[in-house]
Amino acid sequence: MAPSHVLPAYVDESSTDRHFFLGTVVVDGDCAANLEAGLDEIVAAYDGQFGLTADTELHGDELFQGEGAWREVPTRVRINVYTRAMHVIGASGARVILRGMDCRRHRERYANPSPPHEVVLGHTLERINVLARELGNWALVLADEVHNDERHRTNFRKFRRTGTPGYRSSRLPRLIDTIHFGPSHFSRCLQAADLVTFLHRRRQTRTETDDRARRANEQIWSRIARAIAHDGYWRP
Repeated sequence: MAPSHVLPAYVDESSTDRHFFLGTVVVDGDCAANLEAGLDEIVAAYDGQFGLTADTELHGDELFQGEGAWREVPTRVRINVYTRAMHVIGASGARVILRGMDCRRHRERYANPSPPHEVVLGHTLERINVLARELGNWALVLADEVHNDERHRTNFRKFRRTGTPGYRSSRLPRLIDTIHFGPSHFSRCLQAADLVTFLHRRRQTRTETDDRARRANEQIWSRIARAIAHDGYWRP
């Protein structure tokens, strides 16, 4: 059997009433190992402090807002953790794919609009397929199990059978099997996708009135700028 390479593509979602985003972190074996080791090291440095343990999950919303496991952590520490985590992602060799859409305009323009998750998932899978083809590899899609796994699997199967909707329609020949789901708490790679997707959504949909917050966001985001393979947003 000839050697082949399958690239795990870790997908996470973030949304508001008007906007829906999916972010994907695509890795190979070396990238995944670098991500896991780097993110583990960051969290382990705070083991026993502020109520954190070495296994604490890096969750974008909680880390940014100081909620959940990060509620006792000072703001400066949380900013430092987020910045270092994004640096690890950017330096790991991973590639990032970002897709989003304006849900309100979609509802206004179409009498029977497709669900936003279906539209953006189609766009995302197309771009994963393109990246896998460009790299001469295959891709396997993985997502956080807290999202609607049956919904995504059904859409994925439909796309493979009849093609993704829109003018870039594809049957996704470089994607294999189905979408697999796992608990993000045990996957630093899924956590990386969460960190990227949350901050991307916030940067795209919210204007920071505090200059310090704006500068902090830009500083954090700059750590992964070189890793972005595609960034697209659909306004119907």
